[in-house]
Amino acid sequence: MKALTFQAEGDVKVIDVPKPSIKGSGDALLKVTLGAVCGSDLHILHGHTPMNVGAVLGHEFVGVVEDVGSEVKRFKPGDHVVSSFFTSCGHCALCRKGWFNQCVDKGTFGHGEYFGGLGGGQAEYVVVPNADHTMENIPTGMSDEQAIFVGDILSTGFFGAERAEIKPGDVVAVVGAGPVGLMATMCAQLFGPSRTFVIDMVDSRLEIAQELGGIPINTREVHPVEAVEKATDGIGADSSIECVGLLPAVDTAIHCVRGGGTISMVGVPSAVLGDFPFMRMWLKSLTFRAGWCNVQRYMRPLLDLIAAGRLQPEKIISHRMKLDQAEEAYRMFDARQATKIVLTP
Repeated sequence: MKALTFQAEGDVKVIDVPKPSIKGSGDALLKVTLGAVCGSDLHILHGHTPMNVGAVLGHEFVGVVEDVGSEVKRFKPGDHVVSSFFTSCGHCALCRKGWFNQCVDKGTFGHGEYFGGLGGGQAEYVVVPNADHTMENIPTGMSDEQAIFVGDILSTGFFGAERAEIKPGDVVAVVGAGPVGLMATMCAQLFGPSRTFVIDMVDSRLEIAQELGGIPINTREVHPVEAVEKATDGIGADSSIECVGLLPAVDTAIHCVRGGGTISMVGVPSAVLGDFPFMRMWLKSLTFRAGWCNVQRYMRPLLDLIAAGRLQPEKIISHRMKLDQAEEAYRMFDARQATKIVLTP
């Protein structure tokens, strides 16, 4: 089968690799019908995430079930499904507490041996372990483009908005208008804020953010913290959602909120360690939350919201390309020439 593989830092290639097959009783084999390029893929491309040569990339995908293991109960061949970007067993102590992202048996798709050795979804086929606890059926009539982001960035955006504790009438600041930031902007509207400021420096992304209900703040033109304070009579936002992971972006997210406010960080950190404004956090009684998304908790509700027309995640797709063009897709996404790219095998 064709698949996009990691070759070296800065080098990915579409090559022929063996078609995977189910090995465990809880596995499902999917024929991928749509994949996507994610910001986390760029961490791998640039060598920030450890990766073995030849590993298949991609963790955002939907597909049709081709085969299932003997213990798979919720799915059968022919089902149209979306997968979380990581697996969860559903029965360990942390899964039973509802924290699927802390599963002791967790593996992440398309991230090589260091993250569980699972194949990726930027391929014609992929095996999903623990299928009953990792996938969801896509509602009849829903397109691949509508469903695909439920497995990663849409859930992450909702997770970020929920943990920001947004209340009706609040002012929210979303830091970063990349794919996750755009999803956070969209999901924030479900909680009833009066205003949602979106901070970025890429005009095309800010334009989409505005379409999704955001008020753009271009950091090339104004200081973002000053802009938020000016718009709120010097008080600041009630909460912020950090969607970048770079330390300056985290700093912006902390400094743009009012006393007693909440910072919700879902951007993948760019550094293991960094300075943290402990005194400011203490003096202003701020709440800081961070973490990667607890995807399985949100997949079904978000699919229902999409089916009801309350969310339209496909709006952020800027480019539709073939798997054969994946190398060019990575180059474009890395150069910020695309907002979100989906790949058809």
